[in-house]
Amino acid sequence: MSRFATLAAGIAMALALPAIANAAPITVRDNPDNGSSVFATGLSRTITIDINGITRNIGAGVFSLQYGSNEDGWTDFLTFCLQINEFLSLPREHTRVAGTDYFPDAEDQNKIGIIYGNFMTDTTGLQNSTTAAAMQAIMWEIVEDGASSFDLSDGVFELISADVLAAANNLWAMAMSGQYLPVSFDVFAARRTQDLLTPEVPLPGALYLLLSGMAGLGFASRKQKRIA
Repeated sequence: MSRFATLAAGIAMALALPAIANAAPITVRDNPDNGSSVFATGLSRTITIDINGITRNIGAGVFSLQYGSNEDGWTDFLTFCLQINEFLSLPREHTRVAGTDYFPDAEDQNKIGIIYGNFMTDTTGLQNSTTAAAMQAIMWEIVEDGASSFDLSDGVFELISADVLAAANNLWAMAMSGQYLPVSFDVFAARRTQDLLTPEVPLPGALYLLLSGMAGLGFASRKQKRIA
């Protein structure tokens, strides 16, 4: 096998590693520090919405959960659910899916990447229960109606609670301002429970070493050709 073919095969194998790792089931559970609630302390409230013409009162805010295992340890993460008509049932095995695969629409990816990647702070989306509920409402609107036709007062999903609506529209205006860059994200997907946003997992250290080694091979090959 030629050096080029070996290098190409190595790169293909390396790029496949994250996909293989992401396909392994990941247990998601409630964060024991929450007490009796799955929501982060002080960051949830009841809001009134209309979904497909049916008015409902529903709890909304930011979940405080963990993923991992008893053997390898647990990682805390803050998240929003993506399926308004699904109950959150934990603990449950999930599969990590790239956000770009879960959301085929580029505008949906972009806006979720901006909001989830930039507004999860106590000065923007996590100021209080109202802004946290507004963040969740934005996620539901993107899933149900799409970011390109965003309108919290019309469509399949409508937000009725006036103060949460005002907060959500303010956050949306910030997302549309062009001041923020989208951040890559993943989704924990599972049957019989809600799909959840999660930060993207960085490439494993072993993968970085492998790619660095292959880059070194390429540099050495070019150097030998120049010497010859």
